Amino acid sequence: MLLWLLVPPVVKLTTKSTFDEFHAPLWEASIKVKDLSHYWGHISDSKNTLIEKGRDFQRVISDANVQISRQDELLSRLKYLRELKSEINVLEKSIGLSGKNVFLPIISRITLRKISGWHQNLYVNKGKESNIVGGLGVIFQDGLAGRVESSRVGFAEIQLVTNQSFRIVAHLKGDNRPITFCGNGVLPGGQGYGIISDVPQDIVVSTNSPLEVVTSSLGGKFPRGIHIGYVYELESSIDGLFKTGRVLLPSKLNEIEEVTILLKK
Repeated sequence: MLLWLLVPPVVKLTTKSTFDEFHAPLWEASIKVKDLSHYWGHISDSKNTLIEKGRDFQRVISDANVQISRQDELLSRLKYLRELKSEINVLEKSIGLSGKNVFLPIISRITLRKISGWHQNLYVNKGKESNIVGGLGVIFQDGLAGRVESSRVGFAEIQLVTNQSFRIVAHLKGDNRPITFCGNGVLPGGQGYGIISDVPQDIVVSTNSPLEVVTSSLGGKFPRGIHIGYVYELESSIDGLFKTGRVLLPSKLNEIEEVTILLKK
């Protein structure tokens, strides 16, 4: 080793080149042996095996030709899909719809209604084990149902939209200006209702053409556009700056057996 360290670098380089040149034919020979074994392997195949391999090869070639022939069609389809995606984005922006779903729906069954306030509060069979906490929005098949008031392991209490403590930011459908919605109990006969306030003075409504009240995304508990109810009449508020009106809620609110709790992702 000491002698090798004392050998001049030029000699070392020459020796390495010579050594590599000596091995190069061996490397090439190993490749040729591999090719030769592959060749003789095919030669030794039976007639049926060769036919099957030929079929497989032809199928691959045929499939490749089909894909090549469909290239123009696939490019045309790709162009159409891109145009469709662009059109969807434009429509989402025009109606104020978010393309991303920021809520995780949790389906829950109604297990109990309070006797003292049948139309005010109810209990569901999902709770803290499902990451449900107070303040989450609750909807059902016909629109807004309420929000989670409290949560325990195995159950949660829902404050219905008719509860007088229920208050959220809302919109009149087709109008981006925020208004306030409050629950206000139940009318004789079981019809739930609420009150809207802070309605701009230029809003006009009639019995024949009621206005739909929908949820707003401003509070962060609901997506925009969930149905709340209809308002048939508006009157000026005490200060004269805005209007107020009664909102009739869906009649099936009294019959719900299942709700969807909106868990923020």
